Amino acid sequence: MSEPESLATVEGVDQHVRRHSYDRLLMLSDGIFAIATTLAALDVRIPNRASGLGALLVGSQRSLIAYGLSFMITGIFWLNHRNLFARLRRVDTPLTVMTLAMLGLIALIPATIRTLYLDEGGHAGIRLYGLTMCICGIISTIMWCYASFRPGLMHASIDRRERWTRILATAGLPICCLPVVLTDNFVVVMLPLLVVMILLRRVMLPRLMPRTAG
Repeated sequence: MSEPESLATVEGVDQHVRRHSYDRLLMLSDGIFAIATTLAALDVRIPNRASGLGALLVGSQRSLIAYGLSFMITGIFWLNHRNLFARLRRVDTPLTVMTLAMLGLIALIPATIRTLYLDEGGHAGIRLYGLTMCICGIISTIMWCYASFRPGLMHASIDRRERWTRILATAGLPICCLPVVLTDNFVVVMLPLLVVMILLRRVMLPRLMPRTAG
């Protein structure tokens, strides 16, 4: 895993460029994930006047639920991204392009999440949100596939079994988001799928990869 960039490090030009590319892409990624989760909180609407805590929660429940979903989904994508980059030795141009494409969609989460519980986009807006998340999940899966089988990108100690297990687990992300694109009653379909996916990742991955689960 790459270390934070330092100008005082004595190294060859090729090694410096490789580490620089990795570090800057990782820093950009963490910044966009942080901004996406922060901006989602700005859409929380809390009533100025309320008779009590219960009324306050009822009055702001839509925006609070939207924020909770936004934070949870962004967090899942961040964990998946973190797990991938923790196993990389370096990045190349195709992986950089795919990462930028995924980050562009992550940056849209605060805008698209509003359509879930705020009456701004209707059913079309909800499906736009689902499509955004589905494409983001597909890109994440392709990133895992590319990094796993492109020679020299991933640490050699990551065995084939772990690579395939991570790919299959990541493929669950777009599957969970697909119902939002296909149906209006997304809460009934999507949330149980997310719960099942999280449980599978936390229960199955440690069993399949007892030494590297994270």
